[in-house]
Amino acid sequence: MDKSYFPMLDITGFFLAPFYIMFFIGVLSYISKSIKAGFSIKAITILFIYYYLFFIFTSFSSLVPNLPDTVLFADIITNNYFPPNQSLGVKLFYYATYPLRILSLFKLELFIVFEIFIFILSLIFLWKSWHIVLEKNGQDKNMGLNIFLILSAVYPSFLLYIPIPLREFFILFGFSIMIYGLIDRYYNNRGLIFILLGSLLLIFGRPQLIVIVIIFFALFQKNRLIKYSMILGVLIFMPFIFTKLTNYTFSPEFFAYIRNSANLRYGELTYGVVEWHTYFDIIKDIPFLFLQFILSPFPIMHYKNPLTLFAIFIDSIYSIFIYLAVFYAGLKVSKIYLFIFLSSAMLFSIWEFHLGGAVRHRMPLVAILLPVASYGITKLYFVIKDRI
Repeated sequence: MDKSYFPMLDITGFFLAPFYIMFFIGVLSYISKSIKAGFSIKAITILFIYYYLFFIFTSFSSLVPNLPDTVLFADIITNNYFPPNQSLGVKLFYYATYPLRILSLFKLELFIVFEIFIFILSLIFLWKSWHIVLEKNGQDKNMGLNIFLILSAVYPSFLLYIPIPLREFFILFGFSIMIYGLIDRYYNNRGLIFILLGSLLLIFGRPQLIVIVIIFFALFQKNRLIKYSMILGVLIFMPFIFTKLTNYTFSPEFFAYIRNSANLRYGELTYGVVEWHTYFDIIKDIPFLFLQFILSPFPIMHYKNPLTLFAIFIDSIYSIFIYLAVFYAGLKVSKIYLFIFLSSAMLFSIWEFHLGGAVRHRMPLVAILLPVASYGITKLYFVIKDRI
């Protein structure tokens, strides 16, 4: 099965890619050493080349299914153009990534190099945020680093959505920067700049995330007066801000309309026809919507055989493994990450209606659990080792 972006591939881009890759490996190695993240140049090199080779392989094979959005973003990258009547998120992505498109010479093969560079940079910041938690709990900063790198290499969603023309790398970067800022804010009363930068990236990647950005910014304030004032402000002004940024109406009826009309439009890959007239109606449906979101494509609110969606079914098995590892890690070290994951997933689940979309959109949320999971797996290893 040919990829929709296949006609946009250029041999010149493939020829220049190794030079870009070598440069970015050096940059990532320098950043890792500068902030003492612990990523070796060997690990960075293997991860970078592995993901780029996966991009090449999947571009010429049917291993990874063709995603409809890829042709849109490939067109933005190579032709510096998007069709009219696109969403605000697509428009913001177009403007935010303009410097990257120039530096990649408007060649898809080189832009993917930038995507992988930003992806690995995201992993570095996710791991660096975990350093803070480990240090506060008297643990070795690099405990479980190799496990984290392995989990990052085999995470199906990373392989599905990072080395292809999509905006998921951009959203993951925003989450990783914001998470680092939130963790630093919680433990050290610092990190405000990172919270703001990560929030800005998230809004440019997907404007609907303004809801999560404002909520987390309010909840992680140390000053109680500021915190409660911001929470009150969120409750009062959020509908107005959301409507202005997205041109969507902030109401239960509108959210129900979006879900239900999408079920008619996208057919068998959708789930969750709802009847919402009040916010209490939404709250009643959240448990099942939440489970469907974090376990998709398992049949919770639909009857489709998940094995027919093999790629994302593998992702769901992987995600369950991560959830169990995080649970084993213990609440003491995982509480902030779990809070961010659970609250974000609940908000995401209200909006999500597509089995594949759920897998794609939960990717950055599962990603922030990977450091915690690596700790849980390492902890289990030492327990087993001591018993043998």
